[in-house]
Formats: sequence, C-alpha cells, structure tokens
Amino acid sequence: MSAFNIHQPYSPCSPHRRSVAFLALICAGCSLPTAQAPKPESDLSKLCVDTALRSQPPPRAIAMANAALREHSVWGGQMMDAQGRLTQSGSSEAEDVPRPFLGLAPWERVLRYWHAVDPQEQRLPYIVRYGALVPADRAQLLAELAPAPLSWLDDWGGSREQELSPQTRRALSAALDRVAVVDTPWSAAFISWLAGEAGLGKDEFAFSEAHADYAANAWQATRREQVGLATSYALRACELTSTPPRVGDIACLARGRRSDLDTFDKLSAALEGRLADDRALPMHCDVVVRVDGEGFDAVGGNVLQSVTLRRLDFAAGTRLLDPSYQPGGCVAGAPGCVDRHMSRDPWTLLLQWR
Repeated sequence: MSAFNIHQPYSPCSPHRRSVAFLALICAGCSLPTAQAPKPESDLSKLCVDTALRSQPPPRAIAMANAALREHSVWGGQMMDAQGRLTQSGSSEAEDVPRPFLGLAPWERVLRYWHAVDPQEQRLPYIVRYGALVPADRAQLLAELAPAPLSWLDDWGGSREQELSPQTRRALSAALDRVAVVDTPWSAAFISWLAGEAGLGKDEFAFSEAHADYAANAWQATRREQVGLATSYALRACELTSTPPRVGDIACLARGRRSDLDTFDKLSAALEGRLADDRALPMHCDVVVRVDGEGFDAVGGNVLQSVTLRRLDFAAGTRLLDPSYQPGGCVAGAPGCVDRHMSRDPWTLLLQWR
C-alpha cells in the first residue's frame, strides 16, 4: 500500500488570542434554551456509535487524513508503535535543511502551519525564551529589527553611521523565527492547518493555537444537537473509550495525566469552563488516518518535535481503544498489562465528523 492510501473505515460488516471571527463563533448560540435540557448521555453515546458504525466518513474527513499522511511523509515518517515506543525518527522542528521533496526546512514548515491561526503573520509563533525560561515576545523583537538598531552597534564597536546589513537582518530574523518555532507549542496549529487543507471554514472549525478551543466548540455543537438546535460546526464531541474511531476523526487527551481530567465527563465539564471563561486547558490531539480490525493509526504535530504517526490498539475482540492506554487502565508491569510507554495517556475524547 502506498504511503498516501487510507484504509476504508470499517463497518459492522468489515496564552491564547482569538480573532474577531473566532470570538463570534464562540459567542454564537452559547446560551441554550433554558426550557430544554440536553438529552440523556446515553442518547449522545448512541448517536456517536451509530454514526461510527453506519456512516462513512465525509470526503473532507478523508481529505484531512490524507493531508496528515502527506505531512508525515515529508517530515521523514517518524513513528511510534502500539507500545508507545519510537521506532523510526524523522526531521526535527529546528532543522534548517529540508529533506528531499520537503521544499521548506522543517522550521519553515511549522511557520506555515501557524498561518492557519494567524494568516497575517502578526504574532504567532510568539514565544522566544532565554535564560531561565524567561519569555520574550517574538513580534516585538522582529519589530525592533525593522529600523536600523544603531544602538546595538555600540556594543559591537561599530559606528552610529553604520546600519545592520540586509544579510545580518535576515540572519537575525530567521534565528528568532527558529527559536520561536521550538519554544511555542505548535500541535494545535498543525491540526488547524489540516482543517484548512480539508476545506473547513471558520463557521465549521475554531482555528486556534489551543486544542481546547476547537474541542470546546465541538462540545458546544454536541449540546446544540442534543436539544435539536442547528449547528454549522463540522465535529461533535464523543467519548473515545466507547466510540469506534473513523478515518478523519480527531483523538484527544488532557495533557499531564491529570486525574481531574482523565474521563470524558470530567473533560467535558472542563470544556464547558473553557467556553465560559477561557480557562487554561492543556490538551493534545491527533488525526486518525487509518483504521483496521486491530486498531488505528493517528498523526499529530509537535510529537517528539516532529510530525509523528502513532499506532493505538483496540481491546481484543472490539473496535474500542484498549484500556491499557489509560493511566489507570492497568498497572505497568503487572501480569497481562501491556506497557504503552509514551502513549499511556488519558485518551478520552473523540471529535467525530458529523
């Protein structure tokens, strides 16, 4: 099978800133009618499972998965096996030499992902760290390069009649960009870029540097569905531990293996909080690119400083994620428990294409 082919999904028979448009998306329809209560959770589970088993992923879901596979290939094909062990390394985010057919150096490719979040290239990526992880603002540093910073020349023994050469400015600008790529987490920018490649618009996906933003909007779309209200959002929030994934769906977790966010119910409540007051909610998400009878493959950005494909196994005889991936699913080293190493995390949320 070629690197860009995708298995057909199985069937029973086989520091955040948002644009004005994004704020409008967040606010639109946030208040649900008080006279209507969401349907029972069992109805949501049934909707998610029925969609997974009876509906093929839409064309744009396939397009999203294909885009993820292409990026994975041009980054050198970094892979993790089902036990969460690195089995093949690819390019690193800070490298400045492109691989064959990459076209751009890896750090330049990451900057392209940021365009999905910040099309005007005003701020993102924004962090440049120095010393004891002290952050500086990349946009401000770049702005100071625009005029000739003659005062710098005093420190270098130069004359105030001199200016920085264009070559020096380009080198300093590139250095700032590369440091910002390394210091600013870009996994959500990668997913946002994939959503754009799949043809999603701002009314269908919350393009953001934070996974929690597009996940919270998927949860809001789910709540609206539950009370019979229309939504243009492309994804709904489902429980990953009880919903079979399809190609193009997005598997998510709360970072840090926090016990207060290690179930779907706990994470859903946190997403409600995100919608209400923009509270911090560190997350990570990967796009499902292949599904077979034994498990699924998912591609994510900024995983071990690259675009990485990881394998996740189903529990034997099911189409559901093996519970051993959960931090509390089994005790590593105990008889019958498979140690999942770097993939052991609270994988609880599936953003399902509606």
